[in-house]
Amino acid sequence: MFNNNHIQTTAYGILSSKVRDDFVVAQLSDLHEKSFGLHNHRLFHKVEALRPDIIAITGDLVAHEKQKTADTAYTYTLAKGLVKIAPCFFVTGNHEREFDAEITDALARGGVTVIRGEMHTLQVGNTDVNISGIDDVTYGMEGIAQTCGSFVGKDGFNIFLTHQPQVYELCLQNNIDLILAGHTHAGQIRIPKITEIYMSGQGWFPKYIQGEFTDGETTMIISRGLGASGYPTFRLNNPPELVAVYVSPLKN
Repeated sequence: MFNNNHIQTTAYGILSSKVRDDFVVAQLSDLHEKSFGLHNHRLFHKVEALRPDIIAITGDLVAHEKQKTADTAYTYTLAKGLVKIAPCFFVTGNHEREFDAEITDALARGGVTVIRGEMHTLQVGNTDVNISGIDDVTYGMEGIAQTCGSFVGKDGFNIFLTHQPQVYELCLQNNIDLILAGHTHAGQIRIPKITEIYMSGQGWFPKYIQGEFTDGETTMIISRGLGASGYPTFRLNNPPELVAVYVSPLKN
């Protein structure tokens, strides 16, 4: 019960010379139609407590990619609750692929911005924050280089959203400051020294499982996710994770 219903908040800090004011990005990933309390009220309370300026959802709202129908009422309720807290952005996961139109329509009706390679710019305090992202790699790999390259020469703090983290190295050297990813569930059922042997999308001995990775001025954060999928459908030694990224000015 604890491992599947207690939301753990993980905080990360980033210092950047590109920002003038502090701001907070909340990341949700891999909900798989999981509800924390009636209509997700406990999740909304946790997100609201972070006082985020931006909310990013990095895919897999659908419980399972082989189910017959997607719970669009769940998706719409989630969207409506989150946009009351802060501007909210979404990129698809592999579980959305068979239900793309239904899920993206429910999100858009709820006020969430679905990103498919285009750039969105928000002013947070006195800082321009540029956000782009891609559909999950199971949709195809064609647009990744172009989307990453759109940040080159772009002033402001640059955020790239992706469901699967193995595109990290393709994103480097493109003026991207923060990459947010999910998909891995950090193994979902965590058994010491065994969980890290194989990962869907990365194969044997995966490099990107959870946490923070930095190369130059680019940081990637991989969320462990909030829900569960596959078989068995539960988390063990791996509580649901809500990510909070605190971005602050780098002072000389």
